[in-house]
Amino acid sequence: MSSTYQTYLGQGLTRSLVAMRAQEGSTRTVGYILLQLLYDLIGPDQVFDRLLKGPTDDVWLNPWVDYLQRRGVVFHTAVQVNGFELDGGRVCPVQATENGNPFQIAASYYIAAMPVDVMSTLLTPALKAAAPSLANLDRLQTRWMNGIQFYLRRDVPLVRGHAIYLDSPWALTSVSQRQFWTGVDLSSFGDGTVGGILSVDISEWEQPGVLYDKPAMQCTATEIKEEVWTQLKQHLNVAGGIQLDDVDLETWFLDPDIQFPNPTLVTNLEPLLVNTAGSLQYRPEAQIEIPNLFLASDYVRTYTDLATMEGANEAARRELPLARSRVHRTTRATLAPHRTRIPQASSRNRPHPVCSGAAPSPGVIIRATDPIPPVCSSLRLAFTLWSPRHSSLHGPARPKP
Repeated sequence: MSSTYQTYLGQGLTRSLVAMRAQEGSTRTVGYILLQLLYDLIGPDQVFDRLLKGPTDDVWLNPWVDYLQRRGVVFHTAVQVNGFELDGGRVCPVQATENGNPFQIAASYYIAAMPVDVMSTLLTPALKAAAPSLANLDRLQTRWMNGIQFYLRRDVPLVRGHAIYLDSPWALTSVSQRQFWTGVDLSSFGDGTVGGILSVDISEWEQPGVLYDKPAMQCTATEIKEEVWTQLKQHLNVAGGIQLDDVDLETWFLDPDIQFPNPTLVTNLEPLLVNTAGSLQYRPEAQIEIPNLFLASDYVRTYTDLATMEGANEAARRELPLARSRVHRTTRATLAPHRTRIPQASSRNRPHPVCSGAAPSPGVIIRATDPIPPVCSSLRLAFTLWSPRHSSLHGPARPKP
């Protein structure tokens, strides 16, 4: 296949969108997802790309938490899940600590909504023997895909949708938010000088950049900011046009899941599951061999088949009929991470909350603490690829939204 094909469809829609290297990605996953994207792109009544109509906390997560609490869901956000105990082939109880104090979570049924990097650390030989489908979770792979936000003095719409920077060594993608946040007054944020927000995802953390010749994993927070800003300008400021100007940068914010114990040891509290070739055999169904333990996470086998919120949602919907068929007036507990954003994973060292499902509906734990804080607005958008090597992809210096 041609190098252009590899750049656009091989790498551009794998490494940049889901942090998956094309050379090691699952053909099944990539093929299914590309078919879904192409169907949505050509279908007259389909939506190819969706964005929220405001900050994530404000229009999605906080309303979701409020709804669940009105239904009787109780959130325990200072609980660390330490392990599953088995009794007669069933889980009971779950060992945990809350504010440093050990206690047991006793319930008739449990829903594990934890990401694979957390769930795999809780698997004991006894649990693997009782549920062989969980035995190989540690063979599933994760990569880093985290974001940085640039707060600009003037709005820079760029394109009405997501942009992929094809030749950026850190596999950048971005979206300019203000054009979609039609009901949000940015002057109410900070000191009122922010005119636009550019949200950027970094999907490649192991390749050297163009400014410091270091992978993102080895950079400080400031170096990451400078490197990303430089790569964006290399793609956008071409043919004499200036779309990003240093004088427009008011401030920036890096995903707090990127931790800096020291300048050369960067850790990520939320790595992203990637479906590598042959990994399907290691992924369990929502219902496993233990009759009172169900799974609701993105590593579960689903038709979505991708580490996304939709994948975790489908896993939960597969689990829900199974749980309801067995649960009448018994107690349920949903175990899920206290995360700072969606998706996909959480920290092995951070507390994982417990949701006591006393209401008729199953409990779900999602909680965010983003500094700029999602109901979801469906918009028909463009999907634009930017590359300094392919001049035909460039729009004017200030493209119309």
